[in-house]
Amino acid sequence: MNTKFSGRLPWPSPPNALALALSARKARGLPILDFSSSNPTRVSLDRNGGAVLDALLSEANLVYSPEPQGLAASREALARDMGRRHPGRAARPEDLFLCASTSEAYGWLFKLLCEPGDAVLVPKPGYPLFDYLAGLEAVEARAYRLSYAHPAGWRVDLDALEDGLKKGRARAIVLINPNNPTGSYIARGEREAILGLAERYGVALIVDEVFLGFQVEGQGEGRAPSGGPGFLGEESVPCFVLDGLSKLAGLPQMKLGWIAASGPRALMDEARGRLEIIADTYLSASAPAMNALPSWLALSDAFGRALGDRLRANLASLRSSLEYPGSPHRVLRCEGGWTALIESPRLQGEEEMAISMLEEEGLSLHPGYYFDMEREAYFASSLILEPAAFGACAAAYRSWFDRALATS
Repeated sequence: MNTKFSGRLPWPSPPNALALALSARKARGLPILDFSSSNPTRVSLDRNGGAVLDALLSEANLVYSPEPQGLAASREALARDMGRRHPGRAARPEDLFLCASTSEAYGWLFKLLCEPGDAVLVPKPGYPLFDYLAGLEAVEARAYRLSYAHPAGWRVDLDALEDGLKKGRARAIVLINPNNPTGSYIARGEREAILGLAERYGVALIVDEVFLGFQVEGQGEGRAPSGGPGFLGEESVPCFVLDGLSKLAGLPQMKLGWIAASGPRALMDEARGRLEIIADTYLSASAPAMNALPSWLALSDAFGRALGDRLRANLASLRSSLEYPGSPHRVLRCEGGWTALIESPRLQGEEEMAISMLEEEGLSLHPGYYFDMEREAYFASSLILEPAAFGACAAAYRSWFDRALATS
């Protein structure tokens, strides 16, 4: 047969050398220190499992009541919770769309906003999933730059952002607030400038705020406060804010995310109508998750406080381990989120170094090129690890460099 497949995704897509080395180590049954684990269900976090499961025991789950935007009672509970978390900038239930995940939310919004061949602007460094999410919708993921200056932190390169808009066919600016993996919040000055660009070029904002409430370091001048207003309820331009249970409550397996839509009334009436059709086509949010949502939201505060304490303690531990007098390492400023970036000497290519650390120390971690860092060598560490495991990973990292630098 001469069957042809879509060109939306690159193929073949072979695993890289680091992935192959990790698979080989697992196959040999050798121990692995995973410095990159971001799965909240695997790092000894207390999410009050009994209460989580109790919330699923509802007779309402035996009834199928399809509502395109998600069950009304669930959206009402979510709207109340948003009002509590973000005083003065809450969403209305009719502005909310429940879906299976933020990844699905991106797909819906790319369908809403883009024709095939259009572009969305995404941050660089950033999460590599965007190339796939955009590609599946036949949309270009066009990068704009984040720049770093130590110790002030990361900033959006507004000139690069406008250059991306000037190239044409841009339909949305994607903001991650705070960004993953840089941990940088959108500064107040950046916010106003970005809103101005969006209005001038007629593009929407898609703002991923799944890490918004997880402040780690004190934020620099002009930065938004942890758990602050973010972009929820922004009315000057079409704005779609994303969040979900994966990070908010540490429940990625429950598969429930949401979109909060806001903007100029004349545009948003149509946008909500079109988005309702998209949501109705998929009806992907499950009844058990939606019915349990009010209870899980009530549990999320305790989870967030406990995890926040761990994030800050692990970052302090990392700085203590790697930023000693005369150290060749630097931990980049991390305002929020679950990841810290480490800058270290480039003794080889990042992938070669990562493979060597895996083979010699059993340490598995993500090199900076995974996130399109501009230069080498950077490595990402997950701050959600259990503290003892985190300390062991940091010690292995330092040990490899101490030995490598001594023989170089």
